[in-house]
Amino acid sequence: MTDPLKKMADWAAGLRWESIPAEVRERAADALSDTVSTMVGGATTTSAGIAAEVAGRTAGPSPLVGRGSGSSPTMAAFANGVAASALDFDDGHYLAGAIHPGSVIVPAVLAASTAETTVAQALTAQVVGYEIGLRAAHLLWPKHDGDHYHCTGCAGAIGAAAAAAVVSGADADGIERAVKIGWLHAPMATFGTPMVKESIGWGAATGVMAAELAAAGFMRLPAGYALSENGVLPATPFHEPGASTDPFITSIGEVYETANTYFKSFAACRYTHAAGAGFQDLLAEHAITPERIARIRVGTHQAATFLDEVRPGTIDSAQYSFPFVLASIALHGAAGAVEMDESVLSEPTRLELASRITLEHAPDLDQHYPARYPSRVTIETTDGTTVDGVYLDAPGDPGTDFGAAELQAKWQRLLTPAVGERAQDVLTGLRSDDALVLSVTAPAWDAWA
Repeated sequence: MTDPLKKMADWAAGLRWESIPAEVRERAADALSDTVSTMVGGATTTSAGIAAEVAGRTAGPSPLVGRGSGSSPTMAAFANGVAASALDFDDGHYLAGAIHPGSVIVPAVLAASTAETTVAQALTAQVVGYEIGLRAAHLLWPKHDGDHYHCTGCAGAIGAAAAAAVVSGADADGIERAVKIGWLHAPMATFGTPMVKESIGWGAATGVMAAELAAAGFMRLPAGYALSENGVLPATPFHEPGASTDPFITSIGEVYETANTYFKSFAACRYTHAAGAGFQDLLAEHAITPERIARIRVGTHQAATFLDEVRPGTIDSAQYSFPFVLASIALHGAAGAVEMDESVLSEPTRLELASRITLEHAPDLDQHYPARYPSRVTIETTDGTTVDGVYLDAPGDPGTDFGAAELQAKWQRLLTPAVGERAQDVLTGLRSDDALVLSVTAPAWDAWA
């Protein structure tokens, strides 16, 4: 029987940018721009500042976002990963363990890149990281309701290890060993706030270190010797029973899950997005102003019912609060980086409106999870009118009309406060295959955070 990881490593070692389908290359370029922009936008948060300060204690060649200085590749990946996830604006994938691949894999690729690494080389490595990491996440998805283990940092470390190995020029054996090292050192954390979230920064750091260890010969076997199969302690998730016959796993190189990610329109947990978009539509369609809102009820799938905090005390708690997100949308028309900033947590009008929003379980929506994160939104107005709707999809899901224009606007809003007129230069450079990736992202590394 073919070893799934060996197949993946052979595919990864032979992958070339030109051989990737055009639509996948386009989606990958979007993901790179989205993650870099989100990382820049998140660099001024408290969590990113602390991570960068600690990383900056170790000098090195890999740049730190917004700092004008560098650190070791491992520590830079950690700090930049924290920044990329700080706003909760990072991309994700529903069926691949619900992980956020970009905020782990892109910082790892950038940290492992050199002054000679082109955008095309970085993107090729990124695609490898996504394809392997998303498949690992699919296998690591919680098996029962009492399993609270969250796998972005863990599966992301596997993807980051593969990506960092590829961008560093590793062969198939080096990629395979990097993945094993990444897995065996991956963070096994659950979700945690404030600041830790899903161990995203540590997953990025683990991936980069795994690639460096593999390049130095770590886990290389003596010539002519092979480890015996071990069903008790599988070498990776890809060696678990059933993995070698799972179509989601065996499709690597044929189906590109990179093309099936989502992008976020709100700086908040994805569970809130279908409700947020539907709420926007209801407000606009019925010309409802905040003053006319008497009560809002949100029904959602079981997994999202804990996101009900009305007075969040940290930015992380606000990102995971239906009441706070919907109140932001009602009052400001958006829930982006500006509207979901740490400075607005105590805004009286937002907290008062949030107190009128309740969250409840809607069992009929559970059937759509985890392929979708649906919600039912009901608005009761002060004049006795009630309007409602059921919303299955969110902006940025594959196939929605949240496309190039919306993404460009998002990226500009995140980049411009930090890098000014150079924002468009960054975005243009990230679509230029032959450009040097650290050169085109230079404005992101300047001292401004």
